[in-house]
Amino acid sequence: MRGTTVAAAAALAVLAVIGPTARADRIDEAWRRGNDAYLHGDYDAAVAAYEELDRQKVISPDLFFNLGDSYYRRGNLGPAIWAFERAAALDPDDDDVRFNLEQARKAATRRAHDKIEGEDRDPLWIRAVTALSPSTETWLFVALYLGLFASLGLRRRAGDDARPALGAAAALLGAGALLSGALLLGRAHLERVPFAVILPDAAAVREGADLNYRTSFELHAGLRVRLLEGDQDWLRIRLGNGLEGWVRRQDLGKL
Repeated sequence: MRGTTVAAAAALAVLAVIGPTARADRIDEAWRRGNDAYLHGDYDAAVAAYEELDRQKVISPDLFFNLGDSYYRRGNLGPAIWAFERAAALDPDDDDVRFNLEQARKAATRRAHDKIEGEDRDPLWIRAVTALSPSTETWLFVALYLGLFASLGLRRRAGDDARPALGAAAALLGAGALLSGALLLGRAHLERVPFAVILPDAAAVREGADLNYRTSFELHAGLRVRLLEGDQDWLRIRLGNGLEGWVRRQDLGKL
């Protein structure tokens, strides 16, 4: 669980944006109830308090970390992964979030009875742009970009013997800068792609947006899917292996 200082910060942030003191007090009280319940092992009460904060539009990686941990200890792996994914989106460099997310995914995979080959494997471009953390990609681009101009400047002032080597270094640095820049652009595009997480232990994927359609296959809790379109109480999803189908909205946690 993460802490007490976040509770005060979240309440103050909401107070600054929204204004009414009563609402800020309710948010601060919900933080206190959630943290106290978690520390006493009452994970049902902890989930209820943290969900109340979520409904109040409190945006905090610590909130979703606590919510995910409470879900996990309650055995709700799909909601736990959904909450950890939300925490990771807000703070991609948080090692604790990444560790808990990985453990929850492993637990969900062990619990699943049937798996579809490649269902949880992202397309190559997504794996490429997420191989490094956002901060690492940014600093890599900056370093390569500055190194390129530094090598070009040195080449202009260098003697004839050193110019070929400096020219080759500039070419390599330029290629690296282009590649890292492409990764940053890819991540920016990825952030606009809508994803969701399967919440129940098993969710039926149907051929159409109605219970009368045949079930094509089932998906297990915690699987991340891409959202394509909606039709009332249904959403059409796509897996990493390209399979598509319709899932009830209530079975999906949007990211």
